Amino acid sequence: MPHPIYIEHGTGAHFTDIDGNTFLDCNAGWNAAFLGRAHPAITSAVHDAMTTLGAPGGSMHPSPKRDEFARLLCARVPGAEKMVFAPSGSEANTYALRLARSYTGKQTVIRMAGGYHGQHDALLGEQSSKTGTAPAAQNNIVTVPFNDLTAARAALEAHHDTVAALIVEPMMTIPGAIHQRGHYLKDLRTLTTEFDVLLILDEVITGCRFAQGGASEYYGFDPADLVVMGKMLGGGLPTAAVVGRGAILEQPISASNTHAQNPVTLAAAVAALELSTADEYRRVASMGERLRSGLRACTESLPIPVQITGDGPCAGIHFTSDDVHDYASADAANDDLWRLMCVGITNRGLGLTSRTFGPTIAWTDTDVDHALDVFSSTIVDISHAASATEVSTR
Repeated sequence: MPHPIYIEHGTGAHFTDIDGNTFLDCNAGWNAAFLGRAHPAITSAVHDAMTTLGAPGGSMHPSPKRDEFARLLCARVPGAEKMVFAPSGSEANTYALRLARSYTGKQTVIRMAGGYHGQHDALLGEQSSKTGTAPAAQNNIVTVPFNDLTAARAALEAHHDTVAALIVEPMMTIPGAIHQRGHYLKDLRTLTTEFDVLLILDEVITGCRFAQGGASEYYGFDPADLVVMGKMLGGGLPTAAVVGRGAILEQPISASNTHAQNPVTLAAAVAALELSTADEYRRVASMGERLRSGLRACTESLPIPVQITGDGPCAGIHFTSDDVHDYASADAANDDLWRLMCVGITNRGLGLTSRTFGPTIAWTDTDVDHALDVFSSTIVDISHAASATEVSTR
């Protein structure tokens, strides 16, 4: 912001724009490349698949990579017995809703305010444009605040006869790395079980970022009925999947898509899964904690209030004095200061494309130090300028 950065080339955790400026990639290509850019193993896998197969296969002409990918993913994700392939997170969430409604025979879906689940008309949230969508598409959607178990229980009690599923991100990413408070996710799992409602865990962003098995492994709660994964799942190429209980995944929904089982993409996905080891996840989460701790230490004594959110490898920055625990509290933060910060860090060599950012496998401790230096110096400059001119932080 305010102008796009055109990338000429990139390797690992860095990329260079067409003007020759080099940046540390703080978002992994919009949260899609946890291994970094141009990883040799991914490049090799794509080259081999393209030269030997070279075209979409689909369900009628699958490659062995499809089954290898399915076995690897289901072995990692707790509770995953079967899967449905998709080319993107949006389509995977579409399939998850169809599966839940088919399995339960019910229509209502409970979602979180400000949560992002792709481009399905029924799941577009407050932060998305609904221009061109049918108003009736959201007739069966009930919205509650994130981190509010009382509101979730009230919604289930009010609509218990019609609710098919509750869908939630383990961490709200679009508003800026809003993490769970207490044992919110575990309590949601208990609550949906109590009301005999399916729990859909949307891990399109967190699924290949927190742990090998995703959020249920990282936070230690019982598996969701359905888990949606994408983004980093493809090692930088577009792929996604819905995994979960076999009886639900066996529902005869329409899930046909030419590129859902693209052998080139799945070859990259297999390579990415093999490289994403438990030790690497622990290392990246440790760097994420160091980044958040450093940001909190920097902002504690500033003349304007700043909140740092996030968990695992993810962080978020919010210019507000209020605790940021849901979409409403994040939306109330000062957006002008956020945008000013984005300009400042861009001019100092950080590449930021979304409000949730942090280290990837490609990062080193030196990269964490660099990110802390740039974020800290920029926020300090903004804070002093804003304080001097009495800018409101709402």
